[in-house]
Amino acid sequence: MAQETIREMLKIINAKIEHIEDISADNRAIIVKLVKQSNQIVEFLKQLELDVDMEYGIEAPPTFSDTIDREALSEKRMLEVKEILEEFKTKREDLKEFEEELQKHKDKLTPGQIGDA
Repeated sequence: MAQETIREMLKIINAKIEHIEDISADNRAIIVKLVKQSNQIVEFLKQLELDVDMEYGIEAPPTFSDTIDREALSEKRMLEVKEILEEFKTKREDLKEFEEELQKHKDKLTPGQIGDA
C-alpha cells in the first residue's frame, strides 16, 4: 500500500513537471517572438533614422565645432517662430474683428444662402 501511494505521488509529480515543461516551452516561444519583433522595430527605427538623416543632409553626429553653427541656427529659428507667432496674432485679431462684424449683421444673414460678398 505504501508503494502504491508513493507511485501515485510520483505520477502526480511527473505530471506537474511535464506541465511546467510545457509552460516553459510556451514561454520560450513567446520570448523568441518578442525578440524577433524587437529586432524588427530596431531595424525600422534604424531605417527611419537613415531616412531622416538623408532628408536633412545629416552626415555624422554634431561635433563641438558645430555648436556655434547650431547657436546661429537656433537664433534663426527663434526669429522664424517669432514671425509666425506675430502673423498668428494678427490673423487672430482679424478673425476677431470678422466675428464681431458677423455678430452685428447676424439678423441679415440667412443660413444656407450664398450671396455676393
